[in-house]
Amino acid sequence: MSWMIGGRRPWTIRLFAIAFLSAAAIDYVQGLSAISTLQMAYTQQFPWFDWTRDWAIVALSAMFSIAAIPVAMILMRAIRIARWLVTVFSIFKLLSLPQMIMEWVSLPHVSLLHLASPLLTLVAVVLLFTPSANRWFAQKKGSGLAVFD
Repeated sequence: MSWMIGGRRPWTIRLFAIAFLSAAAIDYVQGLSAISTLQMAYTQQFPWFDWTRDWAIVALSAMFSIAAIPVAMILMRAIRIARWLVTVFSIFKLLSLPQMIMEWVSLPHVSLLHLASPLLTLVAVVLLFTPSANRWFAQKKGSGLAVFD
């Protein structure tokens, strides 16, 4: 396949893809299971839009799709800018991790699944900066720019 980088993907890149997509899938399923709560949250964040149940599902599906795009860019083409996009946007999710841990510790009804998505995101980002991942990104120098030619 000429659109893919030559050579085998390192296990860290494969594990990154699994961890990051698993985190996105957990967020998606949790959002679908509490769609009314999600709809209210979207209404509070974006009050100028009439958030119906259907629009909340569309937004949730878009978020999952957006998470899959950099995974494909990294897994198939080793595009370095995607590594940084994943890292920067994951920071926002990871900023809430200490609060989520405190909720899990102090509230008996909070499931461990509550922590699964941010922890998987953290693992995924760490995997992007391992030595084998660095070699993966270095083997096709400038690949991020070739997309825009």
